[in-house]
Amino acid sequence: MSIHTPNTAAPALPADLEALLRQLKMPHARGIAAEVLATARAQRWEPAEVLKALLVEETTGRARSMLAARRKAAGFPTGKTFT
Repeated sequence: MSIHTPNTAAPALPADLEALLRQLKMPHARGIAAEVLATARAQRWEPAEVLKALLVEETTGRARSMLAARRKAAGFPTGKTFT
């Protein structure tokens, strides 16, 4: 299930859907929702696959943001990792 389709302009996200994602505070899912919906339409995904793609992106994005915030709060040099 690949959601990234290069060189394809995804149609704009419907305003009501964008507003709902904004209200639910899901910025990471909102950022890729138009692309995911276009891909889902083209590849005839099941509704559960669409939800999964959006929720995976949101949880991954939140984890990245949380790690960046904690690293900044700890005063670690940027770009350095423990792994």
